[in-house]
Amino acid sequence: MKCIAFLLLVSLIRSVEGAEPLTLPLWEGSPPGSNANAGLEKAFNDVTSMNVSVPTLTVYLAPRAKATGVAIVYCSGGSYNKVSHVSDAVGNADYFLAQGISLIVVKYRTAPPSSDWDAALSDARRAMRIVKHQAKKWNIDPARIGMLGGSAGAHLILRLATSEQHGHPASVDLVEREDCRPAFVGLLSPWPGKSKFSDFKITGDTPPMFLCSARDDTVAPTEFAQGIANASAHARLWIIDKGGHAAFRIGNQGEGAQWAERFTDWIKQGAFNPPTLKR
Repeated sequence: MKCIAFLLLVSLIRSVEGAEPLTLPLWEGSPPGSNANAGLEKAFNDVTSMNVSVPTLTVYLAPRAKATGVAIVYCSGGSYNKVSHVSDAVGNADYFLAQGISLIVVKYRTAPPSSDWDAALSDARRAMRIVKHQAKKWNIDPARIGMLGGSAGAHLILRLATSEQHGHPASVDLVEREDCRPAFVGLLSPWPGKSKFSDFKITGDTPPMFLCSARDDTVAPTEFAQGIANASAHARLWIIDKGGHAAFRIGNQGEGAQWAERFTDWIKQGAFNPPTLKR
């Protein structure tokens, strides 16, 4: 606990001073359910990781002069067997920091070495709890912390948003006492994986959702995003004709490149007040 608290404090100081963002571990010691024979993590071109057994956070704090109090916990895709964390983080951080929005990028565990996808879900929940626990120090409003992800990252966030999110008040780990409910979620090209949209328990308490889908995406069919949006009382769905599975990335050409502005406008126009949202 002391180790994580110290690293988080260092992260705060360096980020506020304008230095490079600091990457820190999600867990002190071995993560729950970790594989003792995981082997070494493999990185490709310094942007994509496989065989991830030590999950991390990379914290990009909005400058205090611009900070809106909003923060986004970001999970990139990779079919749960790789994480394209660096390439997605850099462009997204540049955009959101300019909007006064802090970005916290999660490098979650992959399979292998994890035997299933639950390790990634545990890491996503932990990431949300850490950000809420450090919100005051990081100049973040704990009621304005959302999540954003693409492809398998969107699937991971959807799992979190439609499952157990409460804190554990009796835990000796102060971070685990925090709840992990996001105030809003953004799902870019949500990948169904092994799931159907009916597998997700969407209720009136499910966080507001912003979904983007391309009709020519053969990896993440529009029907999946449409089903999720139809099941939610507080969802905004944007569908485009062309762009494929990589349509919604900052820096891309085409209509899908507008997603970040649309997502930011949606947040500003009422993502924290579901009854005011427009379908």
